[in-house]
Amino acid sequence: MPTSLNVKGEEPMVALGREDVLRALKRCQCLAKQDLVLCNYLKDSKYWRDCALARYALYRWLYEQVQTNGVNQTYLLASQRYADLPLFTSNVQERGEREALEVFFQVIEGERPIRAKVKA
Repeated sequence: MPTSLNVKGEEPMVALGREDVLRALKRCQCLAKQDLVLCNYLKDSKYWRDCALARYALYRWLYEQVQTNGVNQTYLLASQRYADLPLFTSNVQERGEREALEVFFQVIEGERPIRAKVKA
């Protein structure tokens, strides 16, 4: 993962490359789309549908921000957006956004999800 120096010659805040982040966000969007299909089979399908739509919209916003502003600036924007969300809420939109931002931060920080083996 190549990193570049910023204008002041300091190390960037996020060491993950732009293309890696964009690829990860595309995968997150695909997962949110899959959740839209699966939510029809769940007990509270409207809740899960709204949550998946909120996550998908936020992943799309993050993707556009990375393309336009780069990874570091997007990280700062996402951090501010996360800080603006209430800690506890019953609003499904806000819960979906919080979940999507937390996944984004995990991607940025380089944490790898556990690879689960699924038997078909």
